[in-house]
Amino acid sequence: MALDEFLMTSDEDRHISAESRTASASLDLRRRRACRSLRFRPSAWPLRDILSVTVAATDFCALLATAAAVFAVYFDVLNPSATEAGLYILPALFAATLFVSGFERLGGYRLPQLSSLYWQLTHATMMWGITVSILLLVAFFAKISQIYSRGWVLSCVVIGPAVILIGRSIIHYAIMGLMRTGHLTRNVVVVGAGNEGRQLIAKLQKSQDKSITLLGVFDDRESRIPGPVRRHLNVLGTTDDLPDFARQVPIDEVIIALPLDAEERLKALFDKLKPIAIDLRLSLEPVAQRFQVHGLNYIGDVPVLEIADRPLKTWRAMIKWIEDKVVASMLLILFAPLMAVIALLIKLDSPGPVLFIQERFGFANGVIRVFKFRTMYANQGDQSGAQRTVQGDPRVTHIGHILRLLSLDELPQLINVLHGDMSLVGPRPHAIAMKAGGQLYADVVQQYLHRHRVKPGITGWAQVNGLRGEIDKIERAHDRVAYDLYYIEHWSPWLDLKILLKTVAVLATRENAY
Repeated sequence: MALDEFLMTSDEDRHISAESRTASASLDLRRRRACRSLRFRPSAWPLRDILSVTVAATDFCALLATAAAVFAVYFDVLNPSATEAGLYILPALFAATLFVSGFERLGGYRLPQLSSLYWQLTHATMMWGITVSILLLVAFFAKISQIYSRGWVLSCVVIGPAVILIGRSIIHYAIMGLMRTGHLTRNVVVVGAGNEGRQLIAKLQKSQDKSITLLGVFDDRESRIPGPVRRHLNVLGTTDDLPDFARQVPIDEVIIALPLDAEERLKALFDKLKPIAIDLRLSLEPVAQRFQVHGLNYIGDVPVLEIADRPLKTWRAMIKWIEDKVVASMLLILFAPLMAVIALLIKLDSPGPVLFIQERFGFANGVIRVFKFRTMYANQGDQSGAQRTVQGDPRVTHIGHILRLLSLDELPQLINVLHGDMSLVGPRPHAIAMKAGGQLYADVVQQYLHRHRVKPGITGWAQVNGLRGEIDKIERAHDRVAYDLYYIEHWSPWLDLKILLKTVAVLATRENAY
């Protein structure tokens, strides 16, 4: 966010003459005004660090206090006995340590995550579920589950997360209040008034992260001073003026936004600004515009930019695998009688096989054989998928029309899920020759093949957002791929659950189903 008193030009500035002496005096006046208005703005870093540690410590103490309170009520009031309190200290400590350390690994104690109530509620619940699962596994394999009261365990499992989530709501509103007063915001200065700087500033101003305060812009070339960068935002001086400005105004970070191939300019800037006690950052916005950068890592001693990462790996892949196998098995058992009836009706309705098997794109752009109940006459089916199914398509059988209307023709894909070719939720598998606007999907949408970085699904984020069924326009093809890529980048068990629940509602509307 830009500060008007720091960034807006005064009446004198609007009438700057061409004489360099007048311009210099006006620039000095603007900088002095900025320093006076921002001198007492605190640096947010100490408070941010204190807040993170405090919330983590509060979680740890809250879980221990919950276990102790439940113990006192359950054994001293409801069920008096000679149970030793010492037996219950160890699992309580283990649970609190496991939750706090795991949540810290998820980044849950960082300010951007703490300021998002939705993120906190979903991820805290997920982390608590993982904690309880680990505790139960340990108790099972160590054969000590019979030692502890089931009433105490169940009470802690229910009350513990409730205490955490209530605390998160209180913390969220406290953080919002501190941000409004500027106590948790990072004071940021941008170096670079060229195209790179303009792009960076535009992105910062549009950002949803309210913890950033943009103090001003400096440049290493005098020819750009005092030229405007964006509306209400001007260059306030050269990089020679920045050290003096930093001594008068607390700055947390300086972001250098220069062309990445300007090696000499970058080296000179680093040497000049390193003596200032601030964090120096090099903007990768020019690279990020062409490639999606995930972070910086090392291979051996070589620093590398993380342009792409496998979406589902380690524990995320394990959760997704368990979700697919368990839920698909349950659904297959539940729908087995219905599938048998459907198979019989298909055989009675028209001659031909019960199942229609089609080659489609799978994980990593591989080809998989997808199972569906046959909904077209056997001699009129399109194995390639080049010919779209349209409303009132004469190729569709009587029973096939009903199956398509209710999406029951997709049920055999549960077998694909158990086989490992598909997932319950993911981008829908497209036929190899599927077209949009008369052209192949891959030719129409530039990032089309990126959607195959995960296994295809029976249902997906695009389908529950109005992009189910026929895609006859190129714009809709772009929208569908955009939703698929969003799902890949933002996957979580809660998003899968949300999609599954919304799928039931979408099927009830029968929109675009024919």
